[in-house]
Amino acid sequence: MSNIAPLIIDKTAKTPQIILDPANRNYEISGRSLPENVVKTYEPVLNWIDQNMGKITDSIVFVFRVDYLNSASAKMISLILTKLEEFYKSGSNIEIKWYYNYDDDDIQSEGEIYAKLKKIPIHLIGIDDLDEED
Repeated sequence: MSNIAPLIIDKTAKTPQIILDPANRNYEISGRSLPENVVKTYEPVLNWIDQNMGKITDSIVFVFRVDYLNSASAKMISLILTKLEEFYKSGSNIEIKWYYNYDDDDIQSEGEIYAKLKKIPIHLIGIDDLDEED
């Protein structure tokens, strides 16, 4: 594994925590996503994926634990999944874990839509409470 610098962005009240850390095999977007400027929030993620994903030889489990997505964020998540899908199709070993609260139909159905549209393994995982790890 080459020395790929991780991308770590702390969550705020309106933006998710983002961890893209190959050294620790940790790829996760978690929290609420309703930023004022969705491009500013997600552009570093898209750039990091473009620049680094092809260099990672380990299997990748990319985790989404979002508890709220506005429509602009949902489009950006779709774009991230499309980029991951491209690497998956070119031979990278990538799977997606999409966590949702059992009582959150919106996040569950968002994950179901992505699972239908994207040609990459997306595992929907229902849990009792997304904040169990905080």
